Amino acid sequence: MATAAPNPLLSTSRASDTSPTIQLHPLVLLTISDCITRHTLRQQKGPVAGAILGQQNGREITMEVAFQAKLRADAEGEVVLDEEWFGKRLDDYRDVHKDPVLDIVGWFTLGPASGPQLEHLPIHNQISELYTESPILFLFHPAEAPSPATAAGKLPLTLYESVYENPSNDKAMDIDGAAQAKAVKFRELVYSIETGEAEMIAVDFVARGGGNATAVAPEDAVKAHSSSTDPSSPQSKVPWILRGKGKGKERATEEDTAIEEDNALTAEDEEILSTLTAKMNAIRMLRRRIALLRAYLSSLPPSYLTDPSLPLNPSPTPDHPLSLDHSILRSISATLARINILSPPDTEAFTLESQQEASDVQLVALLSSITNSISVAKELGQRSQIVENVRHGKNKPQLLERFAPPPGLGRSWSGIVEGRKESELWP
Repeated sequence: MATAAPNPLLSTSRASDTSPTIQLHPLVLLTISDCITRHTLRQQKGPVAGAILGQQNGREITMEVAFQAKLRADAEGEVVLDEEWFGKRLDDYRDVHKDPVLDIVGWFTLGPASGPQLEHLPIHNQISELYTESPILFLFHPAEAPSPATAAGKLPLTLYESVYENPSNDKAMDIDGAAQAKAVKFRELVYSIETGEAEMIAVDFVARGGGNATAVAPEDAVKAHSSSTDPSSPQSKVPWILRGKGKGKERATEEDTAIEEDNALTAEDEEILSTLTAKMNAIRMLRRRIALLRAYLSSLPPSYLTDPSLPLNPSPTPDHPLSLDHSILRSISATLARINILSPPDTEAFTLESQQEASDVQLVALLSSITNSISVAKELGQRSQIVENVRHGKNKPQLLERFAPPPGLGRSWSGIVEGRKESELWP
């Protein structure tokens, strides 16, 4: 299989210590995603590009705000920024974001995963000449959005810094001591995601569905319009001024409200659902990572540990196209060594110990229930004894003593007490 030709705009040198470190905010990702969505739904032609504002403190660069730019074609037919519109929009953002002061640090556009293309150079050179010396290129890859790597958590984007290198990659100087003509190259940068409280609220709102907002396709809108204008449709028989108004709309609103109340989830159900969803995504990601490791290990050539006759560094073969990477193998070995800490080596002993602890817990619970039952039975016996004593009149002397006659009544009071019912004397 023929290999793809290397991208001539990519630099072969690695990132140096002077390369900037990028802190990417989610608000930039949301803005770029919104630009791509609107551009797709409106079926607009041409490229998508915009500016990214942030702060630069030495080697640290933050990307905090982004906006889409207006493009135009120059005299040579190349797509560039509309300088007048872009300058006014940039001044507006600078007026709004004064504390802290944000300035343009880069620009975004769409492109393949192979890297920048020649059509990206006019806008990049225009920004570097007018606004900042070395803008960061934010290249979003739409083709990589539905890939398994993106589903596993990798963002379909790449950040590049612009460097200037000699076309012949020769650093020698000419006879007169002047430098050779240099061409712009792009070198990939490492970035990290940084967020704040306000951005976390916005991301949470988007993750929950953006207020249950849905996009209506143009075909659906045409069908809805045709059904409303069709003479045979029931809705067309209603006067246009009453459509969507009056009691019909109120009744529909009440029905929709009743349906939403019946299908509404409680806070506990939503919490359980979010927890289960997070666990499902974690298990799915773990499964994909394990499958990736297995595919990588199966693509390696046979090891000398299993066959001493093999060389220490075997060369790749068609069946095993990858070469040995000892750093990756050491990382895999360290991960496997940690499994003994996470799971016990003796599974049977661990299972037996877990069953014993579960039995102890159940035994304590059974003893507690028996103790409670005995206490209830004892209290029931005491109350039964009191009722039986009252029925057989064993407490009559105590009643007579309790209700002593007043002075001067004598035996007549005893006769009154004895003549009354015990239920009336007993409190």
